[in-house]
Amino acid sequence: MLLKLKDRLFATFLLLSLLPILFICFLFYKEAQEAVYGQYETSIGTHLNLIDEKLTFFFRDMQNETSLLAVDPVLKVAGSLSDVNSVRSVFLHFAHAHEAVGNIHLLRDDLSTFSMREEPGWDSKSHRPFWLNPEDIGLKDSQVWLYSRLDQMNNQKSMLVSQRVSDNQGKSLGILLVEIKLDLLANWLQTNILHTHKELMVISPTGKILIHSDQAKLGKQVQDLSEYDNLSRSLKAYPEGEVFSFRENGRLVYAYLQVSPTSGNVYVEWLPGDDITNRLDRLHLILLCTIFLIVGFSAYVAHRLSRWVSKPIYTLVQATDVLLEGDFSVRVPIHGMEEITLLERKFNQMAEQLHILIGREREYLQKELDQIVSSFYLAVEMKDPYTAGHTERVTHYALIIYDHMDPIDCQTFSRNDLRYASLMHDIGKVAIPDDVLLKNGRLTEEEYERMKQHSSIGADIVEQIESLAHVSPGVRHHHERWDGQGYPDRLKGEEIPLIGRILAVADTFDAMTSTRSYRKAMTATEAVEEILRGSQSQFDPKIVNVFQQAYDKGAFQVKQRD
Repeated sequence: MLLKLKDRLFATFLLLSLLPILFICFLFYKEAQEAVYGQYETSIGTHLNLIDEKLTFFFRDMQNETSLLAVDPVLKVAGSLSDVNSVRSVFLHFAHAHEAVGNIHLLRDDLSTFSMREEPGWDSKSHRPFWLNPEDIGLKDSQVWLYSRLDQMNNQKSMLVSQRVSDNQGKSLGILLVEIKLDLLANWLQTNILHTHKELMVISPTGKILIHSDQAKLGKQVQDLSEYDNLSRSLKAYPEGEVFSFRENGRLVYAYLQVSPTSGNVYVEWLPGDDITNRLDRLHLILLCTIFLIVGFSAYVAHRLSRWVSKPIYTLVQATDVLLEGDFSVRVPIHGMEEITLLERKFNQMAEQLHILIGREREYLQKELDQIVSSFYLAVEMKDPYTAGHTERVTHYALIIYDHMDPIDCQTFSRNDLRYASLMHDIGKVAIPDDVLLKNGRLTEEEYERMKQHSSIGADIVEQIESLAHVSPGVRHHHERWDGQGYPDRLKGEEIPLIGRILAVADTFDAMTSTRSYRKAMTATEAVEEILRGSQSQFDPKIVNVFQQAYDKGAFQVKQRD
């Protein structure tokens, strides 16, 4: 029950300390994650603005340059095939000055065509079986337009800058088309931008891919890309100008999208996924280490708190158990919370009062018990004055032996138990007839058998006294012999209760040093020698050894008695 209380207190304190701290950790992780994304958003946003400015400048410059080319005098007078070389020379000079230019065509209204380089589908005999699709990149303030050619010979990787060519009178002569190669444009962009990521896609307002890290996708419509569906869903879920993620071929991809307010171009830049993943993994590791340290610290604090609360309760319960076992001297230390301290003081007051009451009761019972025991053994001595003092002397000798024994050997009974057993060991003689008990001279065999019954009778009497019943084995077996030839039960060796083996030595020593009707008393030395001879036959060798040591120390002071 106490363990459950301690566990509950520990769990409660742990949760109370962990929940707010873990919540703060997760908020910190979220803020740190947003900071990582924010760093990329700021860096990439600035970078893409620079790219947008460069592209806008490029197309405006191409528009201006195309406008200047359209008013070149050579183009105004070109009217026959003889002028092809002159026109081509002008075109070559223009292309040389602009690295992203692929080819240049002059489509005259008379259906004649002048091209910088001969190219299928652009010769004068083709009757122009194609049409141009306008590309809107937000440069409508200019008279120059961008177009994509649409026909079977369509070159998706090109865009055409268009400008009307007129003669000196302002009459339209045809259309000048300057081809911008998207792969050359990507090379120009990478050359002229200070920093660029490898994964970049620029989409025109019409959905045409102008720039892409994979040149095979240049000029295609963005709707035709395999990753378009996942990309489109992610764009709907995340606002413009934020880092977002989506799955591409099972791979987690981070990207950033921005729409140019000037040109309307859509810029999508793929982020360095390994770099972001590594930084987020470091954040995960820091978060896990932090949580581990917090959990460890919280567990330690919770353990200390639960121990601080449960220890005085546990001490009180232990003290109560000791109190129930009869030790009324137990006291508990005063510590802990105010309520528990009050309970501890009340417990100590209760224990003190119980100790006083029980002490008085025990003293009273002890006196009562001593009086009962004294009455019994005095009754025997009044019936047999010849053995007067025998009981007290046997008790004295038995207690001397007990005091010299190893305390470990005496754990089965107390000194008081031995005292009561000694005082009551001959109580059974009250039931022995006077003609046997008081007979002068040796007893007959039948009388001796009757006399031997006093040990079992005495044990039966003692068993009737509830507070002394536990010492009755000592009364019953104080005439047993180590070799098993004693009475009443012929027990052998350690089968004989230890209290009975002590009484056997003490009783025999007093009997030999006392005068009887049929013999004179032995001297103490003679009695000791006789007991030593009876070791391992009549007496327990260990008890005899203790008896001898006590005698040698002068513990036995025997006066010769008649």
